[in-house]
Amino acid sequence: MNNTLKQPKPSIKQESFLAKYIKNPKERKRVMITFSIVATLFVIGLLFISYFYKQWLTEDIRTYKENFREMGSIARIGFFATLSIYPVFLLLKWKPLKQITLGTFELKTLLQFIGKLVREWHVPLAILSTGFVLLHGYMAILKGFEWNFTYLSGIITIFVLFFLMFMGLKRYKKQDKKWHFKIAIIFLILFMLHATFA
Repeated sequence: MNNTLKQPKPSIKQESFLAKYIKNPKERKRVMITFSIVATLFVIGLLFISYFYKQWLTEDIRTYKENFREMGSIARIGFFATLSIYPVFLLLKWKPLKQITLGTFELKTLLQFIGKLVREWHVPLAILSTGFVLLHGYMAILKGFEWNFTYLSGIITIFVLFFLMFMGLKRYKKQDKKWHFKIAIIFLILFMLHATFA
């Protein structure tokens, strides 16, 4: 009879969904906190709008329109800040940049600092801006859907945005085949067309 005690199998800790993509703990924490805050505020905003929108549409439709357009404008600023990561890093790769100085101050030093900021806040800003865009779209549809350029371009842009965010996750593992950048350009064009001709 074998009296040797069986050794318990070591428990295998399963990675969370985000941990599979975002390996940096600090960055993962920043993304999780941002997502939690934005998701909470989004649900509160959704409930608030759902409860009061009929009263707003009846009593003060002009203010209602101004409010959802304002949300679109805030989202636009957020997305411009998010997309600024591309020109900043493109400039940092530009070799003559090292030669541009102002006395002892190098322009590259400033751009490296800006690059660090936009890199750290690229995803949180994208999440925040997405929250504003979704509330903007929800308020626009509650006002009454119309088969015109404004509504159709807005819906297409939101679909492209979701695909862009999905490829952003892939980007963490370098599995996007540069589609995150390509879709970002498409999103920017659609977003600007929607904002300009709305």
